[in-house]
Amino acid sequence: MGYIKEYLCSVCKFEQTYFLGIGFSNQKEVKMFECNNCKAIKKSVMPNPNCSKCNKKSLSEILDFNKKLKCPKCAEIKFQFEIEGMWD
Repeated sequence: MGYIKEYLCSVCKFEQTYFLGIGFSNQKEVKMFECNNCKAIKKSVMPNPNCSKCNKKSLSEILDFNKKLKCPKCAEIKFQFEIEGMWD
């Protein structure tokens, strides 16, 4: 069971959906992270993952889903949470 978080960039209209939480068969919890170095966004089940863009271990878990993030497409800090749902 978990959450569906959909983000939309207000500049380029890029949208991305993230499925977070715990799945069936005792899977690990999927969390969302932001790189403190390059601001890339990553979802992972690992507690301390490397950034997939700059390969540094400088990721922080995203706990404030109302925070504007760096858009993966246009790189503007206008990528924001728009829609939330639940899955199980």
